Amino acid sequence: MDPFRIGVTAGRRRPVASWKQLADFVFVQVSFSVEAFLRWRDDNPTDLPVYAGVMVLASAGMATRLRATIPDIEVPDELSGRVAADPAAGVDAACEQIQALRDTGAFDGVHLVPVGRFREVAAQLEGRRP
Repeated sequence: MDPFRIGVTAGRRRPVASWKQLADFVFVQVSFSVEAFLRWRDDNPTDLPVYAGVMVLASAGMATRLRATIPDIEVPDELSGRVAADPAAGVDAACEQIQALRDTGAFDGVHLVPVGRFREVAAQLEGRRP
């Protein structure tokens, strides 16, 4: 039987607390920016497996709520506009971000927040496997 594992979360704007280095893995807070994740990775060296938080932006209204309630999550205006014009654009953007994060080799995977769009994300990612 595999051992039970315990992970921790890490914000992108603060250093990882030393006690969190005792965990088995780290989930980094959601971001819509691959560059922000890479900066976090450079600023927080660890040998722990690290999973980047990727969220599907489901609507322009969701972007407004995120901006108002979670200031550490920056929603790009460009993405909000894409989703306002086409709600499927949120799935496209999440899949593009997942692929870009994978291509960096800097992360062990992602922690996906699909916001009710898991099947769409899964179907799109199945088509992108190398």
